[in-house]
Amino acid sequence: MNTETYQHSFLEKLLGKQYKWYFLIKYWIKANTTYFWSEFFVGLNRTLVLLGTCVIFLYLGQKNEQPILNYLLLGSIFFTITDPIISWFVSSNIKEGKMTRWLTYPVSHIHFLLFTALANCIYLSITSLVSLIPVILLFNQSIDLTGNFWIFIPFVFISFIIRFSIQILAGFSSFWFTEGSGANHLVLSAENFLSGSMFPLYILPIHFNWLQFLPFAFTFYHPMQIYLGKYSTIETSWVFAGGVAWCVALYLLAKFIFKLGIKRNESVGL
Repeated sequence: MNTETYQHSFLEKLLGKQYKWYFLIKYWIKANTTYFWSEFFVGLNRTLVLLGTCVIFLYLGQKNEQPILNYLLLGSIFFTITDPIISWFVSSNIKEGKMTRWLTYPVSHIHFLLFTALANCIYLSITSLVSLIPVILLFNQSIDLTGNFWIFIPFVFISFIIRFSIQILAGFSSFWFTEGSGANHLVLSAENFLSGSMFPLYILPIHFNWLQFLPFAFTFYHPMQIYLGKYSTIETSWVFAGGVAWCVALYLLAKFIFKLGIKRNESVGL
């Protein structure tokens, strides 16, 4: 009697046990296509906010108008492709009791969330960048693409990890508060304001300089300053070291909070 045997694909053979992470990313990208228009309107909302910010700076007649527009326009692309969009996912699944089922998976739950966030990031980048094109074309005379691109690349990963860690920390608040939307909204507002995505942090009074040492600044402000050539080699090295330090510290904190939260998990909704 003939028996059919499963034939592993080339990619499965190449990645081996790590194929599960590729499969997870592929799964969540496909799942996100179910809500294409919802994600598109999220991107459109960001585009309108960006357009309004650019118009305000133009109206104010800044002397350094072009650098600021470079900062805002290129920064908006950077901020979009590093957004994990995971806090609402985490909090809703804790609230609905789905977290309990996922804890039975033979993988680290933090890593499961990390690759889920990566899939979200890839998909939203595509839908959001489409809606950003009109704004970029509108201000195309002000965009300078000759920045420190290769030095800039590592900060894409640093920004993603910092934002991922902060967002899952906000999501984990649902272990203690049945409804975690408040923490999610707070993190969203903090990301927009403290990261410098609404305006460069250097325009704030000098006694607000300490904001530049918070993890949020390493997700937008410092990377864009590096890209635009505002920092020396030594300053870039310090920013890189600070970004890596925040990645490690926040990731370890997230793992610690997760362990505490599991002890309080009540699986509300089951």
